[in-house]
Amino acid sequence: MKNIVTSVEINEDCVRLATVRTKGKNLDLLQGIEVPIGISEEVENHSEGKGEYVLNALEEAFKKMKYRPSCFTLSVPCSLSIVRTLKVPFRGMKKVVSALRFELEPHIPFPIEELLLDFTIVSEDKKETEVLAIGVRKQHIQDHIQYLSEFSAKPEAVIVNSLGLVYLWKKVSASTNKLKSALLVDKNFSTIAVLYNEKLVFIRHLVLGVQDYYNAPESFAREVQNSLRAFLARWKGEEGIEKIEVAGLPLTEEETSIFSRLIKTDVEIITLSKAVHYSDVSKLNENEPLARWDSLIGIAGITLDPYFSFNLLKEEQSLSAYLAPLSKHLIFTNCLVLTGLVCGAFFLQQLTLSNLVHANLNKVNADQLTQEIERINQEKGLDANIDLTPFFDPPLLEILNIIAEKLPSDKVNINEIRMSSPDVQSWWIRIQGTTSDSAFINQAIEELRKVKYFNITDDPELSAQGNMTSFAIRIQKPEKMSMPITEQTPEEKPSKNQ
Repeated sequence: MKNIVTSVEINEDCVRLATVRTKGKNLDLLQGIEVPIGISEEVENHSEGKGEYVLNALEEAFKKMKYRPSCFTLSVPCSLSIVRTLKVPFRGMKKVVSALRFELEPHIPFPIEELLLDFTIVSEDKKETEVLAIGVRKQHIQDHIQYLSEFSAKPEAVIVNSLGLVYLWKKVSASTNKLKSALLVDKNFSTIAVLYNEKLVFIRHLVLGVQDYYNAPESFAREVQNSLRAFLARWKGEEGIEKIEVAGLPLTEEETSIFSRLIKTDVEIITLSKAVHYSDVSKLNENEPLARWDSLIGIAGITLDPYFSFNLLKEEQSLSAYLAPLSKHLIFTNCLVLTGLVCGAFFLQQLTLSNLVHANLNKVNADQLTQEIERINQEKGLDANIDLTPFFDPPLLEILNIIAEKLPSDKVNINEIRMSSPDVQSWWIRIQGTTSDSAFINQAIEELRKVKYFNITDDPELSAQGNMTSFAIRIQKPEKMSMPITEQTPEEKPSKNQ
């Protein structure tokens, strides 16, 4: 994720770097660096000799940087840009992209392959799409990109400097679905921009700065008025431009009124600095206003904002451009995975050693128990008369389960199941209940007689009460099952007659 961006501007006389980060809804200028190039008069007219001076200035600027940005962005002067509004006879982004260069080729004085281009869609109907295209010839920025590559600061984006002012204006201006226009004045240029429904639909660059207005205000106002007329002549909407917001011109109320009469439109003075926080104010040049950094700050904001993008390198970016950062992420991820595997292997080894220790301890305890059992057998042994049959008796739950199968709840209602005490000899289990089907109870008793776990020798007690039949079944243990052993004297033993 991009959170800190450094915008770079290479002018004829100086190099400027602006390191910016997002701070809430605003942009924070962390550091502004300006280094003069210092080209001598002998080298000024020879482009081959300028490169060394530019590299020296960039080297000095990069040494002063206090922050490590996520990426670099190159600022291009709007005087080198080409702006065209044209219609493409297609709909859909893919078709517009494929046809845009073909439609734009007749409007530029050099081969279309030499143009770095980006665009935004102005409007769209059933048959065609109107686009606003901004481009720069490659030869104007190739040297600048090469300079930055020498310091491993190859830019990920190339943006026209006027768009930085447009971006800041969009942030400070009130949102509306109607047309709104602005005159954004910098030291060396001016930009007239129009937004509709918060989307850029028109932009025009004027090679007129702040001083040009004071030198010839009428001429300046005429260029602004002609630009607005050119837009309205192409605009298909019904609404017009009610006012124009002006930033960068420190006009008094009287001067604002005069300028409004000259362009025949209401004028509102705004300040772009409302969208910027200047953390590096103390380090900046106090002799010039902070507004001169606004274009670089706005360009950094465009790079940080995923919803407002005008990157002239967008078409040339390919997978190779992302291999370097992608490889770093892959290496970092692989290191994390490897670290996890090493830690997992260590813990598994410790767990294995612990299991081996516990296994050896258990083996020693088992051996001790075996020896103790053998010693007890040798000393005492087991009595041969001990009755072992109780250990082979079926579990009580299993017997009750069999009884439940033979006497299901939908046929009979069991009220009581009683187990006898060891001294009772007449019965072992006694079952009492009722049923509405007297024939079924006789059949169920016959099924119970077939069970090998117990015997039913006595006839069950049956009594009829209306439609219900009460029953009592006495179950005895089979002869092979264990019986309670009690000592009886000869006098106490019952005789055969008894």
